[in-house]
Amino acid sequence: MLDLAPRSSRHALALLVAFASAVALLVSEHGSAAAGPSPATSGSPADLLTLARGPAAASPETIGACAPAEREKGVARFGFAHFGDLHARYGELLGGHSRYGYIAGFLKQLKEARPTLVLDAGGDYERGSLAEVRSSGEATRQLVQALPIDARTIGRSDFAYGETAVLRDARLSRHPVLAANVMHADLPASAQPFRPYARFDVGCAKVGVIGLVTQGAGADGRPTKAPYDGVFVHDDRYPAILEREAKAHRAEVDVLVALTHLGQAEDLALARGGGKLVDLVVGAGSDDRLAAPVVVRHPDGTKTWVMQVGPFGQALGRGEVVVKLGAARTIAIEGYGVVDIDEALPHASEVSDLARRIEDAVAPDAHASIGRLSAPVERRAVSELVWRAAAATWRVDAMVVGRDLGQAKLPKGDVTLQRLYDAVLGQRQPAGTAGSSSIWIAELGGAEMSAIARVFRPGTTYDWFGPRSKFDPTRRYRLALDKRAATNPKVLFGPESRSLRPALVGEAIDALESYARARAARGQSID
Repeated sequence: MLDLAPRSSRHALALLVAFASAVALLVSEHGSAAAGPSPATSGSPADLLTLARGPAAASPETIGACAPAEREKGVARFGFAHFGDLHARYGELLGGHSRYGYIAGFLKQLKEARPTLVLDAGGDYERGSLAEVRSSGEATRQLVQALPIDARTIGRSDFAYGETAVLRDARLSRHPVLAANVMHADLPASAQPFRPYARFDVGCAKVGVIGLVTQGAGADGRPTKAPYDGVFVHDDRYPAILEREAKAHRAEVDVLVALTHLGQAEDLALARGGGKLVDLVVGAGSDDRLAAPVVVRHPDGTKTWVMQVGPFGQALGRGEVVVKLGAARTIAIEGYGVVDIDEALPHASEVSDLARRIEDAVAPDAHASIGRLSAPVERRAVSELVWRAAAATWRVDAMVVGRDLGQAKLPKGDVTLQRLYDAVLGQRQPAGTAGSSSIWIAELGGAEMSAIARVFRPGTTYDWFGPRSKFDPTRRYRLALDKRAATNPKVLFGPESRSLRPALVGEAIDALESYARARAARGQSID
C-alpha cells in the first residue's frame, strides 16, 4: 500500500539496497550507535522489506537502579526529558555536526547523571531531510532509533509512507511505540504494532505511560476520520480512552503520564478532566513551545502538568519528578527548564556520523550546490519558480497552484538540493499517498482549456500561471495542478472540473532539481 511519487518509484528499491548495505557497515563500525536492527543486506527487495519484530521489551522496563533505602524513606526522585515534532531535521548542522548529535549527547549526559525517562511525543517524519524522501522514510527510522528514547508515541506525519513503513518502524523499534487509540484493522490483538501503555521503573519510581494519537488529514489538509492508509483505525474519544487506560494502570504506578500527539488545546482539555488519574501530559502536534509546564489544578487539590517544547529539535524539556509515596501520594516537578539545542551541549559524535553517512548513502548530493540564484526568491514567489520548472521539465502549458506552496525563502547565490526541497516541503496527506507539493497534469483540448480558464477566479488561495486565453481549439494542452487542486478540482472550477483527469507526474522538488541542473549546465542562473 506504499504509494511513492514516480521518481521515488524508479529508484526506491535500488536506494534501499544501497542504504541497507551502508547501514550494515555503520552498525559494524559503531555497534549500538545505529540503535536498531539494520535492514537485511542480501540485496533482495523482498528481504529489505521483511517486517522483522524487534526484541520483546521487558515489562516493566528498568531505567537505573533503585537503592532500597531511598524508597523506604517514602520519597522517589527521577529525571525526565521530552521532545516532539522532530520532523527529520537531522540534516541541519550546528558547527558542522547534526542537530541529532547534540540531542543524543545531552540526553546521554542526563541519563548518566541519574535515572532519566526520555519521552518522544511523535512527529518524527516529514518536513526535513531529503534523505527521508529518497529512502521512503527509512533514513528517518534509523536516526530516531539512534536517539536514547525510552517511549514514543506517533503523530500524523509518522504515517506518511503508508502501512508497510509504519509496521516496519513499530516492529523494529527498540523502545515501545505507544498508541492507545489506533488499531490495525486487519491484524489480531496479538499482532497489533502499537502498545497502549508501557511501565518503567525509573530509579525507585514506578512510572506508567499512555500514548494517544491525533487523527489523519485529507488532501485538503483538513482532519479526517478515515483510517490512516486505509488500515490504521483511529478513535478520537481521547478522554474516554485515557480514562480507560488510566483506571486500568493507576494502582500499579506512582506517576502516570499521557504521552500525546494531539496539540496543546486537546492536552489542556485532557488535563482538566484527568483529576487524580494523570499526573503529566507530555505532548506535541501544535508546535507550541511552553517555557514552563502549564499547571492544571483540580478541585481535590491534585495537579496535572502539561508540557510541550516546539518543533524541529530546536529545544527539549527536562526536569525532575519528586514523588511522596504512600496513601497521601503527592507529586512535584523541580528544576524544569527548556534547553535550546546548540553547540554548547555535549555532542554524540557517533550519531552525527550516522546521520552524515546515511545522507551520503541515499542523498549524496543533497548538500552540494546544483545551481545559482541571481536574487533571493521570497517564499511567496516559490510557486512561480515551480511553474517555470514544471513548464521546462514536463512541457506544461499552464499551472494552477496554491499560494502556500512555498515553505521557505531561497537566498541569493549557490543553492543546494536540500535548500530547494526546504522551499517546497510536502506532507503525504492522506497517509501513504503523494506529497502535498506533488504536481499532477491534465491533458485538455483547447475548448476545455478555455472553459477552465474562464471559470477560474484568482484569489488569496490559488494562482494561475501561463496563458488564460486564445487557446487553439485544434491543440491539446497540459495543465498542471498541485495535489489539493487535482484531488478536489470542483472547488476551483465548478462543473467544468468534469473535463479534468489529472495524473501524478512527480513532486515539486523533482521539477526543481531537473530545472536547476539543466540551467546550471547551460551556465544560467535558476531564476
